[in-house]
Amino acid sequence: MVQDEQPRDLSNRINRMRRRYQTEKPVISIQRAKFFTEKWRELETSGLPLGMRVAYAIKNVYEKMTHHLDPDDRLAGAWTEHFLGWPIDIERGLFNDVLKVELSKSTMLAYQTRAYSRFMGYLVRRHGPKGAAKLLKNSAGLGPTPVNVGLKTLLDREINAFAIDPADNRVLQKELLPYWRGRSVADRLAEELRAAGLPDGEMARFIDGVPNTPSKQVFIVGVGASIAAYQGHLVLDHESVLRLGLLEMRREVDERLAGLAETDGEGRDFLLSLAISLDGLMVFCRRLADRIEEALLAEREPRRKAELGRLLAICRRVPLHPAVDFREAVQALWTHRVAVELAHPDNVHAYGRLDQLLYPYYHADRAADRLSREEARELLEELLLKVMAQNIRPESNFLGNFYLRYEGSTPITLGGRRRDGADAVNDLTYLLLEAADRSKSVTSIVVRVHRDTPDELYGAVADRLAGGTASFSFMNDEVLIPAMERYGYAAEDARDYAITGCTDLLAPGKTGGMGFAGLLLGRLLDLTLHNGDARMLLGPIAGAGPRTGEPDSFADFAALLNAFFVQADHQVKLCLSASNLRDRVFADLLPAPMISAFIRGCADRRRDVTRGGADYNLTGINMINSLANVIDSLYVIRRLVYEEKRFSLGALVRATDENFVGHEAILAAVREVSGKWGNGEPECDALAREFTDRLFALVEKRSTFKGGPVAPFLNSMTSHTLDGRLSPATPDGRRAATPYAASCNPYNVERAGLTGVLRSVAALDFTRQLGCAVNIRQHPSALGAHPETRRKWIDLVRTYFRLGGAQLQPTVASADTLRAAQRRPDEHRDLIVKVGGYSTYFVDLGREIQDEIIARTEHQAT
Repeated sequence: MVQDEQPRDLSNRINRMRRRYQTEKPVISIQRAKFFTEKWRELETSGLPLGMRVAYAIKNVYEKMTHHLDPDDRLAGAWTEHFLGWPIDIERGLFNDVLKVELSKSTMLAYQTRAYSRFMGYLVRRHGPKGAAKLLKNSAGLGPTPVNVGLKTLLDREINAFAIDPADNRVLQKELLPYWRGRSVADRLAEELRAAGLPDGEMARFIDGVPNTPSKQVFIVGVGASIAAYQGHLVLDHESVLRLGLLEMRREVDERLAGLAETDGEGRDFLLSLAISLDGLMVFCRRLADRIEEALLAEREPRRKAELGRLLAICRRVPLHPAVDFREAVQALWTHRVAVELAHPDNVHAYGRLDQLLYPYYHADRAADRLSREEARELLEELLLKVMAQNIRPESNFLGNFYLRYEGSTPITLGGRRRDGADAVNDLTYLLLEAADRSKSVTSIVVRVHRDTPDELYGAVADRLAGGTASFSFMNDEVLIPAMERYGYAAEDARDYAITGCTDLLAPGKTGGMGFAGLLLGRLLDLTLHNGDARMLLGPIAGAGPRTGEPDSFADFAALLNAFFVQADHQVKLCLSASNLRDRVFADLLPAPMISAFIRGCADRRRDVTRGGADYNLTGINMINSLANVIDSLYVIRRLVYEEKRFSLGALVRATDENFVGHEAILAAVREVSGKWGNGEPECDALAREFTDRLFALVEKRSTFKGGPVAPFLNSMTSHTLDGRLSPATPDGRRAATPYAASCNPYNVERAGLTGVLRSVAALDFTRQLGCAVNIRQHPSALGAHPETRRKWIDLVRTYFRLGGAQLQPTVASADTLRAAQRRPDEHRDLIVKVGGYSTYFVDLGREIQDEIIARTEHQAT
C-alpha cells in the first residue's frame, strides 16, 4: 500500500493541544454530580422505576451543564466545563472518599491519625507489644514503605495532581458527598460484601486493621482474591450511531413500545428508560451545537469563523442523523463518546475497530477529492488526544507511587480480519498509525495480525516503535479468534473482535460490561506452602485457605501441585461469589439505560445491560502477580527438592520466610537453577503449560450473575509492583518487598535472548483466555534502520505468532534513555512506554513503576 503524501511537521494546533494535556492540571468538575443529585433527590419519592430515575438524572445533567469549546477545537465536545477536567460519578462513589479526605491537609491528617491508631491497636492485640515492635522493625528493614504517609493533597502532590474551584469544593464537601454517604453503589457494595463474609475471619480483621487507601476501586475478598468495584470495559454500537443516527434509533424504541404486550410492564419500563436516555443524549447534541453557534456569532477572526461555521453545520446534523462524510463520522463518534462517558465516567469505553468504522467515509471523500490525507490525519490526531484526556481519575495519594496521569486503556483496534474472514487492512489503518505516532497520544493502538497480514503493516508499526512511541501492540488473530469462539462467540463476531481496557477481547456493540476479579498467584503459592495460613509482611493470617498439608507432608511434586489447586479453587470461589454479588448490587441499585441503548440484545430482550441483556456477557478473572514467579518457584521446587533432593521443602520454605537471610546457600542453589521460564527450555515450558491449563480449567464453566461464562485474563497493570512490595519472598529467589514479574513476562531470568522468551510465552495455550499482556523492552538497535535488522525483527514476531503467541507489546527505549528521563522529565515528555497492558508517558509514572520498567531485561538486536 503506497502512502501518497509525505507527512509534514505536526501542526501548531495539535502541538499546543498535546502540551496542554501534558502540563495542565485536570480540574475536578462538580456540575455532573450536582445536576445528577438534584434530579435524583427530586424523584426520590416518585415511585418511578430505577432505570427511569437514572435516565432522568443524566438528562438533567445534559440540560443544565456548561459546554466547553476551546479555540483550538475542530472536534467539539467536552465532558466538563474545562479544557481538561474530570466529572464525578458520585452515585457510583468509587472516589467519593478520596475527594472527602484528600482535598485538604487537615482531613488527610485526621484520616492518617485514625488509620495508624487503628493499625497499631490491631498489631498489639494480635501480636502483643513486643511482637508488634518486632514486625515493624523487620518491615522497616525491607526498605521504605510503599504507602505515602505525607500530607500532599490532590491539589499539590507530585503525581497526577488535580485542581478544584474553592466554591465548588465547599458544595462538594457540605452538600453532595454527605448526601451520597451510605447511598453510593460503592458504599452499599462494601456493606453487602462484609455481610456475606467477604472477607471473613482473621483476614477481615487484618483488612480492617491495616492502613488502606480511601479509594473504593478494588475490594479485597480473600488473601489471593479481589474484585474491581465497577462494571465497564465496553465497546458500544458505534456502527449504528453512524449508519442510523440517534433520531432513527429513538424511533425504533417507539416502534418497540407500540408493539409491546400490555402485560409486559417491566419491558415497557425498560424501553421507556431507553427513550429518556436517547432524548437526553439528543439534548446534549443540540446544546453543544448551540454553544458553537454562540461562539460563531462572537468570533471576529475570519479563519476561525469559517472553522466554526463548518463545525456548526456538522454538529447540527450528527449524531442525530446518519453521517455522510468523514468529518461528520469522526464528530459523530466523538459527540457520542463524550456524552456516554459523561453519563458513566471511568467505565473504559473504547472505540473498537476505528479503521473499519471510518473507512467507508474516508474512501468516499478521498475518491471525490473532498478530503486530503493531511486533513483526515490531523482530525484523527485530535481525536486520539481527546480520547487520552478522558482517561484520568483521582487515585489516592496513599499509593501514588503506583499510579499515573493518563492510562491508555481505551484502545483503538486496527487491522485483523473482516467478519467474512478477509484481510481488513486498508488505507485508514496506516493513517491511524501515523496519527498515533505524530500526536504522541498514549491512547493504545492494538494492531491485529494474522498469517495473511502484509509485511508492510509490520514495518509501519516497527517504524513508529523505533521512534520511541510505545503505544502500539500486536494481537494474533490465529489464536484469539478461536479463543473468542471457545467462550461462545459466533464465528463472524469472533472475527470482528476488538480490544477494550488493557487487552480485553469482546465483540463490539454486543458484549455487556465486563466485571473483573483478581487472582493473586503468589499468594496462592504462599497458602500452599503454609498449610492454608498466609504470610504478610506484618504477620501471619491463620486459616486464610483450606488445610492442605505441611510442606514436608507432600510425598511428591504432584501432591504439592494438587494442594496448590485446592487453594486456587477456594480463592476462585471467593472471586466469583464477590463478583456475582457486585453485579447484583449494580443491577439492583444502578441500572445503565444509556449503555443499554447502545449494546445489541438489550432492546430485543427488554433487559438492562446490568441484568445480562447483551448478546454476550462475560466475567473476567485476572490471574496476576505473578505467572513467572510461581512457575519458576514450582520448577525450582521440583528440581531441587523432589529430583535432586538438595534440601527439604520445609527448609526452602523456612528460607523464604526469613527472606533468605542466613540461608545464602539455599538462595545460591535456587538462583543457579538453569532453564527457568523465559529461556525456551522444553521442561519448564511444559510445566508452564500444565500449570496454566489447570488454572484456566478452574474458571471455565462457572456460573455468573448475568448468565455468561467466566474467562481468564493475564494482565497485571501496575499491581505486580505494588503487590510485590507488600509480599514475602518466593522460592524462585525473589526477595521480599520487591516487584513480581509483570503480566506474562519472565522474571528477568532470560539467558537465551528474546527468542527464548517468545518461545516460552508461546508454549501456553492462549486459546483458553481472553486477554493477556506480553511486555518486552528492546534497545533501539533491535529495530535499527538497516533493512536486514528490520527484516529479522519482523520474522521474529511472525514466528512467535506462528508458534501460538497471542499478544506482544514492545517498549523500544534503552535504560540510559529512561534514566535520563527520570533526571530531566521536561526533556522527555513524549516518551511513551508500556506498563501492564496499557501505554502512558514515562515521566508521569511514579518512581516505583519507572524503576520496574528500567529493570526489565533489555533485548538487543538479534
